Amino acid sequence: MANERKKTLVHRRTTVADVARLAGVSAMTVSNVLNAPHRVSDQTVRTVQAAIDELGYTPNHAARALSSGRSQVIGLPLYLEDDAFSDQNPGLGGFLHGLLGGLVKAAATSGYGVHVTTPTEGATEIALYEKLIAARQVDAIVVLETMPRDPRLEFLSSRGFPFVAFGRTGPIQRQCWVDVDNVASMAAIGRHLQSTGRTRAVYLGTKSSLPWVHQREEGFLQEFSSPHSTQSFDDLDAVAAYVASTLDCDNPPDTYVADNDAFAVVAMRALQRRGVKVGQDVAVTGFNDFPFASMLDTPLTTARIPLRDIAGCLFSRALREISGEPDQPGQLVIAPLVVRSSA
Repeated sequence: MANERKKTLVHRRTTVADVARLAGVSAMTVSNVLNAPHRVSDQTVRTVQAAIDELGYTPNHAARALSSGRSQVIGLPLYLEDDAFSDQNPGLGGFLHGLLGGLVKAAATSGYGVHVTTPTEGATEIALYEKLIAARQVDAIVVLETMPRDPRLEFLSSRGFPFVAFGRTGPIQRQCWVDVDNVASMAAIGRHLQSTGRTRAVYLGTKSSLPWVHQREEGFLQEFSSPHSTQSFDDLDAVAAYVASTLDCDNPPDTYVADNDAFAVVAMRALQRRGVKVGQDVAVTGFNDFPFASMLDTPLTTARIPLRDIAGCLFSRALREISGEPDQPGQLVIAPLVVRSSA
């Protein structure tokens, strides 16, 4: 039967109507599966995809873009400082690679591309947005590392241009965001440490105004309301010096909780230089699960940011914005605990 269907279609291009007949759904449902899969059930997506595979249907993206007035592309502007990939930012390349890879894969499933770009020297990110919008190069923009009263979000909101944020938007803006639940994820680390008998905790935080920094500290303080100490740093050497100094206390800490993997690794090295056995004498934890975390002599216990899942959520939310659907609450994603030898 399948071969007969293919024979009848061999002399013409397979259409959406052909796919709809085989799947037993409407042409609009097929269109939704291709362009807005969040609008239909998972079972319907599987049924339609099976029909697409059987018929060998290939969407005509060029024709679709021409008829809809859309580019079938979402923009991912990256504003990177000159030292973005320096030793003070280890793992950033892996973070961006994981996020970009997930975004490209999610977009490709719906016939979209991802346009990665960066402002020219001296230009602002908002100026880049203006250029993308004026040239109609993208249908939506992904904004990374949002801040309270973020001028980028205020600009896009004022222009009424579709966007989705990795990080929360303001209360009067559309809630088209996806973010890590840093509070709950860090609290889970704290509960794990306490379940192993660790009580004298030092918190090693990043000196920054970025929201995730304060969210992770909040999660820590939910579980360790009276910690040994909480400190913030903007330099890896300062982390090492402080960790070494804590060992001279009368009642030294039994656990070091870092808000990122880099600080955790530096803490481990400082402790090991003093003959402290990490994972036995003390516990050390990080956050992010960068690739090097599992490759250490004492593998690091940390929280894994599920970048591929986040990327899929970002693209799904972007499609809703492009389609002009009603606003929905933002979406929080848990960074699951990964227990290794360090704690």
